[in-house]
Amino acid sequence: MSVNLASIGITGIFAAEAEIATAESNISNASNPNYSVESVNLQADAGANGAGAGVQVLGTTRGQAPYLNTQINSTQSSDNYNQAFSQASTVAQQILAPASGNDLSASLQNMFNAFTNLSVSPQNTTLRSSAIAALSQFAQADQNLSSGLTATANGQMSQVTTLIAQVNQASSQIAQLNQQIVAANASGQGGAALEDQRDGLINQLAGLIGASADAQGNVSVGGVPLVSGSSALTLSSVGSGASLGLQVALSNGDLPINSAQLGGTLGGVLSAIGSISQLQSEVNGLAASVATVMNTQASSGYGLDGSTGTALFTVGANGPIAINASLTVQNLGASATAGGVPGDGSNATALAAIANNQSLFASMPGSTPVQAFSAISGNFGALVENANNSQQQASASLQSLSQLKGSITGVSLNDQLTQLIQYQNVLEASGRAVQAANDITTFLVQNLN
Repeated sequence: MSVNLASIGITGIFAAEAEIATAESNISNASNPNYSVESVNLQADAGANGAGAGVQVLGTTRGQAPYLNTQINSTQSSDNYNQAFSQASTVAQQILAPASGNDLSASLQNMFNAFTNLSVSPQNTTLRSSAIAALSQFAQADQNLSSGLTATANGQMSQVTTLIAQVNQASSQIAQLNQQIVAANASGQGGAALEDQRDGLINQLAGLIGASADAQGNVSVGGVPLVSGSSALTLSSVGSGASLGLQVALSNGDLPINSAQLGGTLGGVLSAIGSISQLQSEVNGLAASVATVMNTQASSGYGLDGSTGTALFTVGANGPIAINASLTVQNLGASATAGGVPGDGSNATALAAIANNQSLFASMPGSTPVQAFSAISGNFGALVENANNSQQQASASLQSLSQLKGSITGVSLNDQLTQLIQYQNVLEASGRAVQAANDITTFLVQNLN
């Protein structure tokens, strides 16, 4: 059996150089969170009569943890979703229940208290002025709350265009990388670095919209494709306000994405817009119900001037209520008669008694107006709290999963430095094998001559 020292030495040099280059690449990218540790694929070459003929460098591969990647992307989606929802809904909650305590509930109670006071002395113009001021305060509180929630929802909607642009850009880059990876693998060069870039962009899409991907880089969200091979589809918005949604442009038409299946920042933003709009609708609905019942009761009474049928509020179809601009101290219907009975404040009493009406708000039977508002506020507060708790849990899970993945695909500087020394020794040994083969060849040539 003969051993080809020159062949072994030369292939050993190539292998050692490849190993050293890979180790240097690993070390220089150790701090890159999207980099996966790489290793050289070697294949032993067989020589004549079973003797070894060195090794062949087949390329490089990267460390992979596909299951963890899926878990990380899913958790990233949840983290971003709840963070976006929490940020928007917390602002809405502060508008709903300001730290000063001067909310819609307080203005409701003040209004009913004002009519209780007026019922004792219905001809007192000072108490009448106080009642009108309380009515105005209630209407203004509803207007301020409604406009604040509208501004908050609009602020969230202003982000959607930017987020959609980021999704389309990432999708386009993934499609390009898919094409480059296929070409690199076909040429035998390998696409480890390209695959790292693609994984980073897929994670970005998971955080933006809750997307998921397969091993070939095909990306989808809610079953709707965003990237198919080397083709990226275009995401766009459809609708407006609480009905704002997303769709993907296909060759045969636009395909909507189920909003309930959206994740990431975009999903959280759209969910927050919907929840804030629903909150606004409930608050305006409660205020309109109170105003309508009070209008009916007040219109049946009489003012100091003997007038009747005067409403307290104007109630629109969808917007907040407003105080009746024609309401005055004289025509406020606090009495149940046309002034014939001095001190008759029974209509003011009836207006004050609406505070105890438990059938006023259809969606919350058994609740008084103040209790209904407290329930609306409490339900929304629970949404905010759940989002905060979910975000904290997702953040902790994301950190744990990232650390676990790092132990598999991350770069250990100690290991790489140790291997670098080992590969340098191999390079030196291979060089000596080549030198030995050269010395033997020289000796044989000289002696034959």
